[in-house]
Amino acid sequence: MSESTAAVSDPRWGQIGRDRKAEAILETLQSHSGCDLTGGAWLDIGCGSGGISATLSKHVKYVVGIDPEPWQRWDGFCAERPNLRFYAGTYRELDHLVGEHSCDVVVCNQVYEHVDDPEALLAAIHRVLRPDGFCYFAGPNFLWPVEPHVFWPFVHWLPRTFAQNFMRAFGSKQAQDLDAWSWPYWRLTRAFRNSGFIYSSAIRDRVLVNVGASRKIITRLLNRLPKGAFSMLTPLSPAFVFVLRRRDSPCL
Repeated sequence: MSESTAAVSDPRWGQIGRDRKAEAILETLQSHSGCDLTGGAWLDIGCGSGGISATLSKHVKYVVGIDPEPWQRWDGFCAERPNLRFYAGTYRELDHLVGEHSCDVVVCNQVYEHVDDPEALLAAIHRVLRPDGFCYFAGPNFLWPVEPHVFWPFVHWLPRTFAQNFMRAFGSKQAQDLDAWSWPYWRLTRAFRNSGFIYSSAIRDRVLVNVGASRKIITRLLNRLPKGAFSMLTPLSPAFVFVLRRRDSPCL
């Protein structure tokens, strides 16, 4: 059972496709790391209504989902999956909710741009992650010209109040959804280093997972590209996908 319940069923981005996204996260991590991660304890930070956590729980030993507010679907998911648990709380409460060095894998998917202090988020992940664990870290790139939450160009580069008023002036009902604060590649990777992480881009693995085995020609073409090409293009990609490991990992 979940620790809290609520009357809200889904966040504004909905529940559709969360199962496939969860499977893509698992496949990307396993491909990039070369490890079987299904036997570990997973933490999904900013889990929303729990679709990704619930799907992951079908494939791994144990999953905890954490979100600032409780969601209606949590109880149903927990009733179906005894290895799944949800808590209402923030990243600042991770030490209390899951404990230090308790997680083999942390999923931080599209979260960093919504918190008040991304470096404090990374520090919290570092504390709860075991030294030989992995963190899947994904989110938008500030330099990409289209803001991914409202799909308007350039508005995230403008002062926030001005941008929201600009959108309203053109009849947009999404101005209130312009509430994310993304970072460019160099600021984000500096935060990784400052928080004690070694990082590597997993965009190539994520793209290959998205393409899938059914598109063999595209897969073969992507496999022929040097891995360095993806790394060089990472600072300009629409979104980031990184795999993080603690700098003190015994496997490095």
